[in-house]
Amino acid sequence: MSKKYTIEIPESAMKKTGFTANEQLELNVNHNEITIRPSRVTDQLPKIRLYWYILPALVLTIVFFAFCRNQHMKTVPITGDYSIAYGSMLLSLVSGLLVFVITFIVTKLQNNGPTRNIYWRSLPVITIAYGLIIAFSFSAFFWLLEKLFTDARFDIYTSTTFVFVIIAAINYLTINLALTLSSAIITNLLTIMIIGGMLFSMLTNSTRDWWKYNFSFLGTSQNSANLQFNVTLIFSGLLMMALVDYLFVNLQQKYPGIKTQLLRWLLYGEAACIAAIGLFPNDPKFHVLHDRISMWLVYIMLILIVAIRWILPEVTRQFLVTSYVIGAVMGAEYIVFKLANYLSLTAFELIEFALSFSWLLLLLQNIENLAQYGEQLFLVKIKNNSTEDETLVGTEKQPQDEAKR
Repeated sequence: MSKKYTIEIPESAMKKTGFTANEQLELNVNHNEITIRPSRVTDQLPKIRLYWYILPALVLTIVFFAFCRNQHMKTVPITGDYSIAYGSMLLSLVSGLLVFVITFIVTKLQNNGPTRNIYWRSLPVITIAYGLIIAFSFSAFFWLLEKLFTDARFDIYTSTTFVFVIIAAINYLTINLALTLSSAIITNLLTIMIIGGMLFSMLTNSTRDWWKYNFSFLGTSQNSANLQFNVTLIFSGLLMMALVDYLFVNLQQKYPGIKTQLLRWLLYGEAACIAAIGLFPNDPKFHVLHDRISMWLVYIMLILIVAIRWILPEVTRQFLVTSYVIGAVMGAEYIVFKLANYLSLTAFELIEFALSFSWLLLLLQNIENLAQYGEQLFLVKIKNNSTEDETLVGTEKQPQDEAKR
């Protein structure tokens, strides 16, 4: 007989789910994780009405069609000034961001979604960051299409259909984002924002040998893509501030005190330095200030790594070991860079950035787990019922044996 187990779920967790005691649920096992969820897939998805994303897409598609007819365009190119790429990107940004803001405000006022734990001041930052990600994604996607289908053009009706589908898809993704917004999603936006923006700047800049100078060269006036690079850093810093705001709403309620406040303000300082590096690029007039801010960024990172044992509540030994190893590698790399010619300045900056950003993501993940405990994370117990089953089977056999006698 196979063993059976019982999972004891706290009452506070059951109240948050809305499940009933005898409701049939689905248990999903994925590697070392167990997920209990509604048996119907539709119950797990946000309830998004069709007209929420179709109606704005239809209105803006009519605007696109009317513009093309007014310009007497019988065919529309994929890329260019008056193209499918430009029209869909512009209209998707207008529609997507408007829908996102409306959905955010409605759920915030109704206090029935994840936005209730997000400050109002974070709305502009998250909105602009999401808009920049849409713009970068569109630019990369249509740049690839241009390479695959050079000089391709479509008739006005086919082009309008393409634009409608793209706007509707962006609207749906945007509404879904607003209804499921969480610290994990904001962290993903931050990661995509930084890595995607930097890669986009590297690919689109006019100076192919930029790496012979330094990493900050991407933000200087000598680089044609300096605006994308600097804007990426500015809003990455602001987005990190919004993420810290969101995480510390619950964290400071559970762990009040000067240590938690110190951790919060050090993270604010780190985010401010990231934004300031983009605000003051490494041009001659800002060179000294740019270098000072870059050093402050390093100093704050080192203070965080050294002090994390005391300022992060319930810090684990594994995270401490990881922090000290990363700090040691960063220090060793700095020594090698200063005393030898083994590493170029660009290589040094890229490695330092990769290590520090990876550690920051780990830190934010640890803070997220602490903040969610008691809100979205709960302790449960698993009991082995096999002994009880054997006892029950034994007692059931006795009447049968007596009947045979």
